[in-house]
Amino acid sequence: MPPRMRGFTLTELLIALAIAGILAMAGAPAMGNLLARTRDRGIESALSNGLRHARAAAVMHNARVVVCPSRDAHHCHLDDDWQHGWIIARDADHDGQPDGNAALLATQPPMPPGTRVVTSNGRRQVTFHPNGGAGGSNVSFTICHARARTGRMVVVANSGRVRLAQADATHLAACLVGIP
Repeated sequence: MPPRMRGFTLTELLIALAIAGILAMAGAPAMGNLLARTRDRGIESALSNGLRHARAAAVMHNARVVVCPSRDAHHCHLDDDWQHGWIIARDADHDGQPDGNAALLATQPPMPPGTRVVTSNGRRQVTFHPNGGAGGSNVSFTICHARARTGRMVVVANSGRVRLAQADATHLAACLVGIP
């Protein structure tokens, strides 16, 4: 007697592949949403961690450190729109620009399309002092995402404390207006 053949028939394989394809199509939108939310949270973390890094650098080096929007990753651009990226640098001469002879402490590349970062009115940069404080008034960064119509805020207190918060409706609406 010939040995018994083991395996799957072509019909069984096609049915298994069809079921796997249906399950993959059902899971793809959820996976896309998960990846988008992860990217959005990454941007929020980059800003809050960058501000914390600047505060720590000011204290450690006993120097003024400026965090400001930049379009060229070398100089501060004085507006309240940070979606083109930002830089963190020492500012010993108090001119609101990175010191010419010192290396930048950190840079952030531009935001992906559909994401915008703006500050509260009147604060175009944040300067941390050697004592860890951020002079001036409190500053709020609103980070909004056009795809999900959501946003978060990064708030820097005068004391230099950095915290994340949910964006309120007013700041979120103002932020979303500028997204192309």
